[in-house]
Amino acid sequence: MKINILKKGNKFYITNNHFNYDIKRNFTIFQNSFIKTNDIIYRKNIDIVCAKDLFFYTILNVDRYKYFLPYVTDSKITEKNKEYFKANLQIENIFFKEKYDSLIQFIYPTTITVSSEDTNIFHHLITEWIIKEKKNCINIDFYINFRLKNKIYQNFMNLYIKELGKKILYSFINESKSNSHKNTDVLHLIK
Repeated sequence: MKINILKKGNKFYITNNHFNYDIKRNFTIFQNSFIKTNDIIYRKNIDIVCAKDLFFYTILNVDRYKYFLPYVTDSKITEKNKEYFKANLQIENIFFKEKYDSLIQFIYPTTITVSSEDTNIFHHLITEWIIKEKKNCINIDFYINFRLKNKIYQNFMNLYIKELGKKILYSFINESKSNSHKNTDVLHLIK
């Protein structure tokens, strides 16, 4: 054990680097024991009345996310390709404000996968949409998987994921219904 004696003015201070390290180490062990760090997952399979192309378009229209998605305050497509887009998004809530890049890969008109890795806040973030045509409706299989770097936020989100996942899914459903009332060119994003 190393003890340092420092003199400041007429006062002496004793420091113990080993003691400080032990406190940090013990807190980390405590934190790891009681706060879950598993991936946070939400999955919902739902049938909705909507045109398949229109719903697909709504998901790919990243530039509009800032207008209808909860906590998204900015969204912009930065690169387009026939198989993928790159986009920059900003999310904001009472705990954090974060900008991050996403890769949006798609197979028209059935599958969209959105991913972000190693941002300031996320270890990873994956969202998947599988859209299937059914009689008089479409089936949507919606999946979110993420892990936050901050274990306290991670623990909070474990409690809140069902509500958040539902808000995100229904925001897309409502936006696609709104788009169905407009004369929307659903294929312009893919071209």
